[in-house]
Amino acid sequence: LTSGSEMPPLYCESYCKASKGKMKITMKKYCKKDFAVQVHVLKGDKAGEWWKFTVNIISVYKQGGHRIRRGDQLLWVRAKDVACKCPKIKPGRKYLLLGSDDDAPGQSGVVADKGSLLIPWKDLWGRRLRKFQQRGKRGKC
Repeated sequence: LTSGSEMPPLYCESYCKASKGKMKITMKKYCKKDFAVQVHVLKGDKAGEWWKFTVNIISVYKQGGHRIRRGDQLLWVRAKDVACKCPKIKPGRKYLLLGSDDDAPGQSGVVADKGSLLIPWKDLWGRRLRKFQQRGKRGKC
């Protein structure tokens, strides 16, 4: 998704600091975020200052205040975040998304930003996330 609006690499490096690093899913990371979902990115369209991605939410491991439902939803990402590839997102791929409850610019959907974790999905994470979900329900977060 590069539409000629690439940001200067140095700007992106300091801007995206938080999203670099090892992609291990820990209870701590799970607890810090408001929601955790498995998404399949179907398509993306630029909408002003934002990219609007149509995603299929496959599994909801943690609900935020927005009561995320399974099925097709909108995922909003700021254009500058997409340009810097933080988070790096491609249609046709499945991801684990851990994010915070931010208001979507449209009427509905969820928001991902440079502080969100958007990680290419691995099937072995399903069981681990279910464990985190059970611990979270028992007040372990």
